[in-house]
Amino acid sequence: MDFSILRTTDEFRRELREVLYSPAVDDLVNAVAARADGMDGDARELYRYLGKHGVLAPAWPSEYGGRDGDFTETLVLMEELVQRGVPQSLYFISVQIVGSLILQSGTERQKRDLLPRLASGDLAACILFTEPDNGSDLAGVVTRAERDDRTGTWTVSGRKKFNLKTAYADVALIAARTDDSVSQYEGISLLLAPLSAPGVTVRPLPSLADEQFHDVSLDGVRLGDDAVLGAPGEGWSLITGMFSAERSGVDYYARGLHWLRLAEEQLTEGGRQAGEDEASGLARHWARLDAGRLLSARALQRLQDREPDIAEASLAKWHNSDTAQKIAWWSLERLGLPVAAGGPQSSPTEILEAAYREAAGMTISGGASEVLLEIVAGARLHHESDHDHPRAGRRPR
Repeated sequence: MDFSILRTTDEFRRELREVLYSPAVDDLVNAVAARADGMDGDARELYRYLGKHGVLAPAWPSEYGGRDGDFTETLVLMEELVQRGVPQSLYFISVQIVGSLILQSGTERQKRDLLPRLASGDLAACILFTEPDNGSDLAGVVTRAERDDRTGTWTVSGRKKFNLKTAYADVALIAARTDDSVSQYEGISLLLAPLSAPGVTVRPLPSLADEQFHDVSLDGVRLGDDAVLGAPGEGWSLITGMFSAERSGVDYYARGLHWLRLAEEQLTEGGRQAGEDEASGLARHWARLDAGRLLSARALQRLQDREPDIAEASLAKWHNSDTAQKIAWWSLERLGLPVAAGGPQSSPTEILEAAYREAAGMTISGGASEVLLEIVAGARLHHESDHDHPRAGRRPR
């Protein structure tokens, strides 16, 4: 197999670094890190600056704000954003998850209205799926969306909880039950709702990690037919397809990579040689990161080829979130970093301390590890052997 990076991807990395290491980005990154809003720090102005330089959606078609690039450019983008200290969760949700779903399943009007704004950083999105009593089992959602056939409008009511970045988002992707006469999987629809609409209330939730979660109430929110993504009742199939983008694991891989680099720098600071146990731990984690990069690359390639594979994506997310979590905990054990209250992170020790607090939720959010492993195991039980599989040995571009 050829694991080399395309020439165009190397060119994109050089261009991206010129943008990321400019004085303007210095100021914008510092402004976010100051967290003057008392929450995560608002990264939207930073995203808009990056969007002006056309780097936020490299693999999208140019007609929708992208660069017609290869999936490896997305991998490089995530590596460089995290390395530079650019908060990437809101970006990843907006572009790589919600944006990718609109690109795959939206109407032409939705694509032309929303995708260029997401790619430019002028629009931010969040996901409202999880409810107080429904997390991993999304088929059990009780938020309702009812259509008035006379006016062609929908009314959405319910409550969503533990939703990331809602306070900074402009539009939300909502999973709601629209039909009780069919199975729980067939009666779900996805709707795109502006968070400025009457009836939407967003409340912050405390978190061990620096990133803020939210509790969202939807009280009779009115939406038009153009808010429905796909067709009514097709929500479950869209959700499972979306998981292939959400669970590529590339965001967890990029964070684990950054944290291990910082830990290695601290362990070898001043020319110090890593001890035998430290060297062994570094080698083990570097090997896991290398494997995780390839797993994420395969999941991203599937998406680019429009052949998403939920089992392969689940494996990538499980492996990379587990790896990043282990790196965060191992780094704290080796460096003995003090556990402190959350605040702006600038030094390696502050970044790794924040990583330690974030790590606990990494194997829960975006798909709990137990659920992901069940998906992988179930797929393998019904799969042909690797030797006979038609895609076995395919070259990851």
